[in-house]
Amino acid sequence: MWSPNARDLGGLPTRYGVPTRDRALIRSETLDAVDPTLLEAVRPGLVLDLRSDWELEQPHPLEADPAYQRIPWIDPEAEMLRVPEDEPRKVDVYRNSLTRNAAHIGRVFRAIAAAPADQPVVVHCRAGKDRTGLVVALLLDLVGVPRATIADDYAISEVLLGIQDGPEAARTRPETILGSLDRIDELGGIRAYLTSLGLDDRQIHHLATRLVPVDVRALVFDFDGLLMDTETTMVESWRAEWAHHGLELDLEAFWPGHGGDVTEDRYAVLAAAVGTDFDRAESHARRVAFRDRLHDTLDFRPGIRAWIAAARELGLRVAIASSSPRRWVVGHLERVHAVEMFDLIVTGDEVATHKPDPAIYHLALQRLDVPGVQAIAIEDTAHGVAAAQAAGLHTVAIPNPYVAPDSITANLVLPSAHDLPLSELLLSTGSKGSTGVSW
Repeated sequence: MWSPNARDLGGLPTRYGVPTRDRALIRSETLDAVDPTLLEAVRPGLVLDLRSDWELEQPHPLEADPAYQRIPWIDPEAEMLRVPEDEPRKVDVYRNSLTRNAAHIGRVFRAIAAAPADQPVVVHCRAGKDRTGLVVALLLDLVGVPRATIADDYAISEVLLGIQDGPEAARTRPETILGSLDRIDELGGIRAYLTSLGLDDRQIHHLATRLVPVDVRALVFDFDGLLMDTETTMVESWRAEWAHHGLELDLEAFWPGHGGDVTEDRYAVLAAAVGTDFDRAESHARRVAFRDRLHDTLDFRPGIRAWIAAARELGLRVAIASSSPRRWVVGHLERVHAVEMFDLIVTGDEVATHKPDPAIYHLALQRLDVPGVQAIAIEDTAHGVAAAQAAGLHTVAIPNPYVAPDSITANLVLPSAHDLPLSELLLSTGSKGSTGVSW
């Protein structure tokens, strides 16, 4: 590389089951003595210099290059208020630096987030171990590189620089960076910390995808039970109708195990239980009126709107693939003013078969012009997941209240969309070989 403490952060394990990307993030000490032709060979999209004014001894070799930015880690105004006696250990300096220099640190991470995604980012300070070490540790923590691995990368700097026998203040002991990451936990975790610095979800996502590749172009949602809990309103309407006749609804045989319409089958079971006095038309009118009253206040399930908004912000296509008829799906969306949130709505009256047959997903992918491997299906049932998997989509399940989570073999099973930011969901698709993973 260019200097003793320079290294590529590619190839490290992450919580997403894929390693960090090569040539995405490079750390180094000062580049003042580096041959510019070496930098030209790397073609970085951003060279981020964390040094302060007082450290500049000569012009930076890339000073005139648009890729070069100098954003000092240390806020000079905040530094004037620092009391060294309150920070007896190096870890104390690090921990306090994370909040003391927050204004400058926010600028650092916004610059990295804005850097071209297809070109390396080079981060350096003077020795490439302290300020650079903190920037790198925070980025690696964001994508779930094990903290022991982060500490190993930090600690190797003193060996590369030949200062492992030097003064304590110069060394890079693992406990120093681990203590700093503990401080991040105290501040609510890495995402909360970055948010407190002024970064939005899109910027945080760009930081993460610099290190972990994401190749998702579309989200495809089921409707009933997933976008809206119409499964519960349906059950309650049938339960009320059975109760009207002094009977109790048996849910054991209620679910068909597919996405087809079994309304008439359910009326036939009720009619047999009621006997010759059963009036199908009257029963239907009463049940539907009850169900519609429940629908008056029914909206999307928790977290769904946030996922869709985030997908739009990230430039993803958003679609619905539902076995229900179009008038049912669009009617509900119109009621909550949500039709325009979707690029495509494909419904059961457009295909000859219903889930678990993949026909509706094949049609959705065709109209989106997106291959299955670049799309995520979000479903609430086993037969919905099976349909999406048969069409080659990565699958996420948020089971409705009547589905046991362990009955679904999706790539990821969540209690609610509210429990996971969309960025984390997208990053999780990097490990496509897993099934039945609960977050």
